[in-house]
Amino acid sequence: MNAYCVILCRQPFVNPAYPRTKRYYVGAATADRAILAAADDNPHFRVMGVEHSDVYPPLPQNDPSPETSSVSQAA
Repeated sequence: MNAYCVILCRQPFVNPAYPRTKRYYVGAATADRAILAAADDNPHFRVMGVEHSDVYPPLPQNDPSPETSSVSQAA
């Protein structure tokens, strides 16, 4: 899963010269799915764009890897 930032704009435009925008951060497999999730969660906003996932660190997975120690213990 990747992290995406979807840029949303409030509908309807009150003043097109200064649209009201907000950023919506979402984790999704693809940018298309991130856009769909943002649109579903924000019905009064229109999607203007999505920022590439490389801008943000990857989201943590549900299953963390086991920690390993670089120091061995002697008995």
